[in-house]
Amino acid sequence: MHKDIICKHSDFFVASCSKAWAEGKEGTVKLPTVESATVKLYIHWAYTGNINLDVLDYGPGLASNYGQTAQLFRLYIAADMFLDRIMKNKAMDTILQRMNKRTFAVDWHSANLVWDNTTGDSPLRSAILHWSAATTTRDGFSKAVLSLRPAFVIDLAGTLLDLKGEAAFAKYPTYERRSQYHDHGVDNVKCSEKCSTQMT
Repeated sequence: MHKDIICKHSDFFVASCSKAWAEGKEGTVKLPTVESATVKLYIHWAYTGNINLDVLDYGPGLASNYGQTAQLFRLYIAADMFLDRIMKNKAMDTILQRMNKRTFAVDWHSANLVWDNTTGDSPLRSAILHWSAATTTRDGFSKAVLSLRPAFVIDLAGTLLDLKGEAAFAKYPTYERRSQYHDHGVDNVKCSEKCSTQMT
């Protein structure tokens, strides 16, 4: 793998490949908390500019909408760790497109994964909360609540209270409103309508 390609958008890899660090001197970057499938997706994106779940070897879990959603969450979390804002936004766009097509499904284990690996101001958390507020039934939530992180339950309750009678579906995350779920950097510059293509 050519280091210029993998370092193009990632401050993490720029630092890791520096001769000032042991990883740079050895020519090996260890990623013990990132699954190999996620690294494969990230490298494929670095070379092609596309997120393509078909590059993975589908097992029974990944072939489902739940498994694909979980993999996109892992990719977003890895991009956050790699300090790659463009990849985070591309992963978010893919998630939102799946929400639009109704091919997005979240098991609660995947929601817990996000809450365990992101901060309170994460755009991914916001998207999941808005989606959950619009789609989760009382019965479904009651069955899942014991499996959920308390922080997720509190955040979802807060999201529902913030709606104050407004139809929850009005907050359903869409690709058209993707800018509100993007990481705009320290300057918080809002995206244009074609932000994903202009940020590359």
